[in-house]
Amino acid sequence: MATQIAATPIIRGKEAVRIYKEANKKFGAESKKGAEILKAKFSGKLK
Repeated sequence: MATQIAATPIIRGKEAVRIYKEANKKFGAESKKGAEILKAKFSGKLK
């Protein structure tokens, strides 16, 4: 049996601005380095 989908929360004000900034944050050099390490580790498993 399928479950119901929960309602999407509506966020306003300072909390909305904080979430927006975090979602649109640019990746730093350290994050890119970590992504390359993960890519190399799992390269054989990607399709």
